[in-house]
Amino acid sequence: MDSNDTTTRLTAADEKASAQKLRQNYAREAFPDWPNEAGFDGLTEHRGPIGLQVKGTIPAWAAGSLFRTGPGDCKVENTKVGTFNITHWFDGIAHLHRFDILPPGEGDNAASGVRVQYSSRRPTEAFVKDIQATGMIRALSFGQRADPCVGMFSKFMTMFKRPECYENIGVTVHANLPGLPSVAEKRKQQQQKSGAGPTDQGHRAVPATKIDKLFLATDTSWFCEVDPETMQELAFVNYAKLHPELKGLTGPAHIQHDEETGDYYSFNIDFGPAATFRVFQVSAATGRTTILGKFASKGGYIHSFFLTQNYVVVCVPVAHFKLAGAQVLLEGCQLEAWKEFDPSEPCRWYVVDRRHGRGVVGRFESPAGFFFHSVNAFENDEGDVLCDLVWYRDNAIVSSMYYDVLLNRDNAGKVFWADRQKKLNCFPTLVRYRLAKSGMGAAKGSKVPAASLDFELHAPHAGDMPTINPRYACKRHRYVYCLNNRGRSTLFDGLAKVDMETRDVLMWAGPPGHSPGEAIFLGRPGAEGEDDGVLLSVVLDGENKKSYLLCLDARTMTELGRAECEFAIAIGLHGQHVRVGGGQSS
Repeated sequence: MDSNDTTTRLTAADEKASAQKLRQNYAREAFPDWPNEAGFDGLTEHRGPIGLQVKGTIPAWAAGSLFRTGPGDCKVENTKVGTFNITHWFDGIAHLHRFDILPPGEGDNAASGVRVQYSSRRPTEAFVKDIQATGMIRALSFGQRADPCVGMFSKFMTMFKRPECYENIGVTVHANLPGLPSVAEKRKQQQQKSGAGPTDQGHRAVPATKIDKLFLATDTSWFCEVDPETMQELAFVNYAKLHPELKGLTGPAHIQHDEETGDYYSFNIDFGPAATFRVFQVSAATGRTTILGKFASKGGYIHSFFLTQNYVVVCVPVAHFKLAGAQVLLEGCQLEAWKEFDPSEPCRWYVVDRRHGRGVVGRFESPAGFFFHSVNAFENDEGDVLCDLVWYRDNAIVSSMYYDVLLNRDNAGKVFWADRQKKLNCFPTLVRYRLAKSGMGAAKGSKVPAASLDFELHAPHAGDMPTINPRYACKRHRYVYCLNNRGRSTLFDGLAKVDMETRDVLMWAGPPGHSPGEAIFLGRPGAEGEDDGVLLSVVLDGENKKSYLLCLDARTMTELGRAECEFAIAIGLHGQHVRVGGGQSS
């Protein structure tokens, strides 16, 4: 463990000073001194498994498999045009990582807690090969800047002729999703019929996790199935395989699970004169997909949504597409198809019943803004719906994630962050909006009721990539764990625990250049309280170009242990931990 790690307690009285320090750090351009290039460039696969050195203690009850995914390399070598540079972080080559946390074996020192093995793979190899062959991205991208030599007609034709198996999928990880056809599941059934045993897993000491199938998702209507052991691409499947009406091009990368039934929920956006949203449920018991409701709204980019005990809630932020979404097909890129942000446009909220087949039961509006990530949602005793999310004043945050800005190439980072208004609009706020029961079912044609703002906490006390104790999904929660930025990095430089009741914040920070990733909460068996557990986060040590799996006490935000790599792991997006025995931790 590194003695330079710190844990700091901040209160509501510190919010003003913390915000001022954040602005000062950007003003003095502290971020060029924060090395994070190793998390974006020069990354390699480690098909392993590789044993990692464990320092301190990771508790044995955390045993299982932690999958992490997100963008890896920012360029492709040996293409027909030479080196092909990817321009936006979200379009980086998908890279999947697996940490197997193994209980101590015989002869091991039990005091060390566990053993940890690591392996990784780029699951979408066909995507890379297609770039090498064509010198361009033919799949739907998020923000890839177009080659000026490629005309609109060429881009249009490319979108309609693109090979569906060349998608670059790697934003979220989902184990054992029901409903989707699965190559791994079919293979397992064939083995059982023939009496054959499982395939050889080499030297991997896999814990007794139950991962029958594993899917990766992104902000399109496609999933990529990968082999849970080798992480090799198996097949691509889209929403239409779940239900013929789910034929739209996009949907959120994040889905929502019902922790009690195992059912999952999402929606699909079909572009047209007005975009049609179809909200659906997939039953874990039967694999059947049901359309719960549909509505028309302005088509746009939506990364996540909300689930409560009785409702699915979709918030459409002000990230609207031109030409009712048809511009996405013309550009082949979501970000290039966005309209200019309009502060007069409201965010539109749609509440869909998930219990009684009533479809859309509520519509609300809130001031213009943007968000990537929902945190949680629940209903209070009065029947109001409360939705927590990480909010931005506008959608400028997506432009801060071009590689030129993240890596400050040719001073692009300095130029971007020198714009005072743009900088302020990129600072996240943790908010809670209330959708009052009294506003549900407002008559068609009547004034749309407003969603009321109940809570807001500004950066750097608030951050993005939020997670909670998953046992509190759809219930009133108290603690939110997030990645924050104090202006020292172009991305994230700390990990925070926010108390939604007191506004207190416990903030963990490593030495300069240590960039944490999304924190996954694992509850302790027999836990007493919402924060009784640990957090797992993959941290990049940018100075030494190495990474480590960090284990924090979720109650105190102090380090318990870490598993160290001798190489850098990509600064990723999201992940999932599957416990020994098959229980999902997040």
